[in-house]
Amino acid sequence: MPYINFKEENTVTRKQIEIRKKNNTKLYIELMKNRYNLEGYTPSKKYSYLDVVDAEIGKKGVLDENNFYEIKNEDIVCSKFTNCKFNNVKFTHCRFVACIFEGCSFGAGGVVFENCIMIKEDSEKLPSLNRKDNLSCEFNDCNIYAKFLGSDISFCMFNNCSIKDTYFEESSMRNVIIADSYLKMITVEDSDFCGLKVINTYIENMEFNDKNCTKFDEKTYFDKIPIKTKTREEYEGIYMIYQAIADKFKENSLNNNFGEYYYLCKCTQRKCVPFFQKILSGIYFITCGYGERPEYALLSSISIIIIFAVLYLFSGIDINNEIVMYNFKTIGNLNIGRLLRDLNETINLSVGMFGGVGFNTAKPTESSYMLSNIEMLIGILMMGVGIGTLTRKIVR
Repeated sequence: MPYINFKEENTVTRKQIEIRKKNNTKLYIELMKNRYNLEGYTPSKKYSYLDVVDAEIGKKGVLDENNFYEIKNEDIVCSKFTNCKFNNVKFTHCRFVACIFEGCSFGAGGVVFENCIMIKEDSEKLPSLNRKDNLSCEFNDCNIYAKFLGSDISFCMFNNCSIKDTYFEESSMRNVIIADSYLKMITVEDSDFCGLKVINTYIENMEFNDKNCTKFDEKTYFDKIPIKTKTREEYEGIYMIYQAIADKFKENSLNNNFGEYYYLCKCTQRKCVPFFQKILSGIYFITCGYGERPEYALLSSISIIIIFAVLYLFSGIDINNEIVMYNFKTIGNLNIGRLLRDLNETINLSVGMFGGVGFNTAKPTESSYMLSNIEMLIGILMMGVGIGTLTRKIVR
């Protein structure tokens, strides 16, 4: 059985989005009521408690990072930006509290978030001891070209966003949800992906450029990447993304999660390899699910036993010194009772040959020796494959 139930994970994540939005709305209303008593923050007079529409923030053109418009040490609280353009902007040591970005564009030369925080963990309600609100920011229908450096964007939500050429370096993305979006040319370096959820999102080229290790945990989840063009190039790109995700789970000693994405990687890779390799990959898939599906070995073994049982009917078996050998002429004269009796004998013989324990009442004729030898060899191999696959899963 698969370790990850993708359908269930997607349903749970959708519910989390709704719950988180309701929580953010509730906390947003409370903050607006107590805006003058907000502890630990100094709301920016220029950017806080605003509903900004169709504004352009930054500098025009495509500029180098050294020439960006810098917004530094600002607490941007409870602001909503709608259809705004952020061009060539660098946010440094800024804190964003309950901010919503709707239909915004972060483009031109890009936007940098350096040492910024987009989550308010502490609660304004009393008693506040051991209580965390986790009030986060939302990005809806946004186009993002950005760099997150040493920033904390935990619990943020990205809905229907296009995130391209974006770099996450030493940033915390704990419990971030990315839904119904498009990711292209994403680079991650030494960041925290614990609890990250990515659902119904097309990913085109994502790599981990770690010096240490990006953190994953058992709650980290990437949905299956939807297939669009069904070209060889697309399959190659997707299987490499699955491979990168699988390797990162393995680096974090999460072998069960690794196995699931390794399985997806191999299934996708099979669709873009040369014909001969595709045949070998198909056999690997059918017999044990690339080492991740022990039940496939059982189902394959049962299928092989039944196939050989039918073949024995045509190649010939000896039942108590009576030769039974079907052909297309004799099949038409058979009754159901005789067919079931003979099939029962051939299945019994096939099981014995497959398990390498020999035969009982029925035995192969001379014309069936080669067939029985082949089945015995296949049976030995399949038992090894099945035991190996099962042992691999148990050891994990």
